[in-house]
Amino acid sequence: MSATRRDFVIGAAALAAVPVSAGAAGRRRRVGVVGGGIIGASVAFQLARAGAEVILFEREAPAAGATRASVAWINPVVNDAAYMRLRLESMRAWREDDRALGMNAIWGGSISWAYPDKEEALRAKAAVLQHTDDPPRALTSRQITEVSRGIHAGDDVAFAFETRRDGHVDPVQATRRYLAAAKKLGARILYPCEVEGIVVASGRMTHVETSRGRWALDDIVSVAGVDTPRIMAMMDRTLELAHKPGLVVHTEARPVVTDKVFEASSVIEFKQYADGRFLTSLTGGPPELPVHAAIRQQRAAFPDDELRRRHGQMLIDQTATYLPAMADTRPAQVLLGFRPYPLDNRPICGPVPGVVGAYVVVTHSGITLAPILGRYVAQEIMEKTPAALLTPYRPSRFMKV
Repeated sequence: MSATRRDFVIGAAALAAVPVSAGAAGRRRRVGVVGGGIIGASVAFQLARAGAEVILFEREAPAAGATRASVAWINPVVNDAAYMRLRLESMRAWREDDRALGMNAIWGGSISWAYPDKEEALRAKAAVLQHTDDPPRALTSRQITEVSRGIHAGDDVAFAFETRRDGHVDPVQATRRYLAAAKKLGARILYPCEVEGIVVASGRMTHVETSRGRWALDDIVSVAGVDTPRIMAMMDRTLELAHKPGLVVHTEARPVVTDKVFEASSVIEFKQYADGRFLTSLTGGPPELPVHAAIRQQRAAFPDDELRRRHGQMLIDQTATYLPAMADTRPAQVLLGFRPYPLDNRPICGPVPGVVGAYVVVTHSGITLAPILGRYVAQEIMEKTPAALLTPYRPSRFMKV
């Protein structure tokens, strides 16, 4: 069987619908999805695949928020064994979706290193990973360069390790693939379409008011990223998220020199796409300077284009000390992203307390978790079967009736 034919068969199998879950009067269950980032797109696809009538409401455009400004590193690394199991399950789901939907993920592995001030935290992550089927391989600074020629981490590396099964993806392209698959199954993708109100009667969600009209729904799934507190407030629920700005820069294309993701002492993450673009990210957000005060306190844009350009070039120059192939590149895109960040840095996923028919998903690890959360949300809504791996992450730990 040719590769093209094989991909078609796998894709067709992925789009096959399972038995329909009925809404009122025996019709298909109508489910609204609020948010067109990668998790919302995955949820819409899996709900449509399970037989729901899906309507996705996106405020701006698909992948316009945190998804677009993500490093999109698919990995299990976290200092928490239970959370890591969820991430590992999602990595397996990523492989399935990559094959079925043509996500074009790059499975080159990753290298992380730490200087003395971050050594303990990185060793803790490595210890948790030892219990997986991809245990990390410790590296010296010299071995980093041997494994990935062109990378120079420096002589003061205190600890480093390599993983072989991590991947990365173009998050905008992946989101579009999910949405295209959902549309093939009958989902409606509406944008720009802002949710302006949610009607709750006798403890049950019944309708959603949008900039494009009123929609009767059996269920609503909020996957609205940093806009989640506003959506919850429409149902008289309070959910606070941490404010976490981050800077992501895409460069002009250059010859491809690596397929890995690199993490430099929990400060910079960088990679290269198959088309030659480099991506580098300042994970801690902008430095504490007066010019950044508004950005560090709330969602705000760069005050001017010159500051945006300078930040982009500064980050490229800093990353080029580790990857000289980036030297002399210029920023093609400088994205200031605001990450959906639960206060305990663990996912929030499950029914909204006290509101029948309302479900919420919000997590910092949206790229890694998108495939598995799509599957589990569809399972819990359409089959009414709880997903055991989501038990520690219910919204009730933050929201009370």
